[in-house]
Amino acid sequence: MIKAIIFDLDGTLVHTEILKAESYAQAIQILTKGSVLQKMVMDSFGKYIGLSRAGVVDGLFEEYKKPLSEHLDGLETDTVKERIIKSRLAIYHQMLNDKTLLSGHFCKYNLELLRRVHMDGFRTVLATMSHCFEADKVIEAMGIRGKLDLILTSVDIVQGKPYPEIYLKAKELLKIESEECLVIEDSLNGIKAGLAAGMKVFAVTNHLTRSQVHAANILAPSFIVDDPKELINRVYHYIEKNR
Repeated sequence: MIKAIIFDLDGTLVHTEILKAESYAQAIQILTKGSVLQKMVMDSFGKYIGLSRAGVVDGLFEEYKKPLSEHLDGLETDTVKERIIKSRLAIYHQMLNDKTLLSGHFCKYNLELLRRVHMDGFRTVLATMSHCFEADKVIEAMGIRGKLDLILTSVDIVQGKPYPEIYLKAKELLKIESEECLVIEDSLNGIKAGLAAGMKVFAVTNHLTRSQVHAANILAPSFIVDDPKELINRVYHYIEKNR
């Protein structure tokens, strides 16, 4: 029997993955003086979705090492990565402070699922690789803090997704078993984390994650939701079937 629904944040409840991708793309274009175009970073960003900030920066640095090194000549690798993070965070925090921009990226149907399962008495958890400050801003903007029994962010764990630590910690804090948890994710890395924790996972995909989720072939088609309008019915059908 399912007792808890654990939601990812970025790309699942709000399309901040798009904003994050844009912030990294703008930062790298600026740092490389335009030799790396924003579109190039946006096109390659999908593979980093769901990773920790360090994981994203490591991946992007390796991918664009040559132009970054050419334009930041003489700087140590760690210093270049710090420059990327600093530049990208300045851009991203401006986005988060734009309430109109942020509200336009809410995932309407996924948020409705959160509200409904909370109303129906399920334990509700947020498990995100976002940092606490950023997660708090988004949670406040969506008005869902009172609908969450537990909030876990990157500061609560050592190993980020695709490792299962954040999901294992959620079920330990809730004092329930893995098979009593249902995970709602959008990214391949998040799906891997939920499965590795021994939990059932529904993937509600978006244009940044859809092709990778399908190509990975690690979820049965019935657990992949490409149209978010179908999510509530699919989740409740599974819950009723497994009472």
